[in-house]
Amino acid sequence: MSLGSHPAVREAVMRSRHLATHDHLDTVTSTNDLALAAAQEGRRLGIVVSADRQTAGRGRRGRPWTDDVAGPEGPGNLAVSVVVPAPQPQATLTPLAAGLAVAASYRAVGAAPTLKWPNDVLLDDRKAAGILVERHSVAGTDVVVIGCGLDLDWRGVAREGQAVGWTSVAESLGRSVDRGEVLAALLAALDAELTDLAGGDGAVPTLLTRYRDACSTIGREVEIDLPGGVLVTGRAVDLDPEGLLVVDTARERVTVRAGDVSVLPPA
Repeated sequence: MSLGSHPAVREAVMRSRHLATHDHLDTVTSTNDLALAAAQEGRRLGIVVSADRQTAGRGRRGRPWTDDVAGPEGPGNLAVSVVVPAPQPQATLTPLAAGLAVAASYRAVGAAPTLKWPNDVLLDDRKAAGILVERHSVAGTDVVVIGCGLDLDWRGVAREGQAVGWTSVAESLGRSVDRGEVLAALLAALDAELTDLAGGDGAVPTLLTRYRDACSTIGREVEIDLPGGVLVTGRAVDLDPEGLLVVDTARERVTVRAGDVSVLPPA
C-alpha cells in the first residue's frame, strides 16, 4: 500500500490543524525542494511531501544527503517535508519541536529514542534520523520547511562513510516496522508541536523541559565545530530560553547557536 493512501496517514492529515495536503512519491530529488515549490506555486500551506527515496537531499551546512537505502522488505528510509507558516515568535524553536515529533513517532512503534542537539534523533546512542529546517518567504509569508529523514529499516545494510555509526528503527527493535504507522504518528505529533508553538510564549518552557528530558547531549562532554571552523570543547549543561546549547568550557560558559556536535567518550 502506498503511504499516500494509508488510512492512518490520511486520518492524521484530515484531523490536523496545520496540515492540508499530502503527496507521497517513490523517488524524488529533494522533498524539501518539492514541498517549497508547491508552496511557491500557490498551494495552500500545510503541504506534506514524503518519499521512499531521496537522491539529492541536503543536510546542515548544505551537505549532500541521500536517502536511498534498500532494506530487506523495501525502502529503508522515509523522507518527509512539511511547509507551514513560521510559528511566531518561536520560529527558532522549530527544529527542537521537529525533533520531539520524530521521537514521538519512534516511540509509537515501540522504540526508545533520545535527542542529540540540535537536529538528530538517536536510538541506542546511534543516529536514526536527521532534521533540516529552512526558512523562506513565499508570497510575503514567512514559512518554514521542516525536513525529516527517517532511518526505518537498515537490517543487513552495509554502511560506509558517515553512516558507519548509524542505525534504524527496525534494528533497534529487532523487527520490521509499519512505515504508515510511523508517518501517521509523525504528522500527528508535529501538528501538536506546531499548535503548542502557535500558543505563544507560554508554550516555550514546556517544550524546553520536554526537550531537556529527552536530550542525551546535556550532561556530556562535547566538541562543537562552529561555523567558521572554531572548536568549542566542554560539558553541555543546559538549553537557554531560545533553545540554544549552553556549554561550560575550561574558561567560560558559552551559548552555542549552531554547530556540529560530537559527544566525547568518557575520560
